[in-house]
Amino acid sequence: MDVGLLAMLQQGTQPRPSTIIQAIWLGTLILFVVAVFVTGFTAKQINNIHRPTYTKAFIALFLAGPLTLAGFFIFGLFFQAPPLVAFGVAYVLIPIALYKIVFSSMWREAALIWLVVTVVEAGVAYLLILVGLLSLAAVTGGGA
Repeated sequence: MDVGLLAMLQQGTQPRPSTIIQAIWLGTLILFVVAVFVTGFTAKQINNIHRPTYTKAFIALFLAGPLTLAGFFIFGLFFQAPPLVAFGVAYVLIPIALYKIVFSSMWREAALIWLVVTVVEAGVAYLLILVGLLSLAAVTGGGA
């Protein structure tokens, strides 16, 4: 591994603000904004949802973060479920149930919204990681 890359990553653990930590926060913010837009846009494209708004999408995604984490801990630690089951419940069933409640939709529409948002988030996260690795390689002066 490149010594410059190790030095750059080690600076991320220092008490002062780091560009790596700032980049992670910026990437998380970009991912959240894209997810809100995609959720609202997908809900508006579905005919059976009554008055979908971007505010409802924001509320659903704002609640989804802490509730999926809580669901993972409850099913994984409290109920001693296998990790795959805990991840499945936390990151599939809980967001779909939230979309169903927030948008007052049927299960299939909520699942469709979840599927579209998950695929778009995965693509955006892949692009952000790719851009981050390319910029890190440019800063350290070598291939990362």
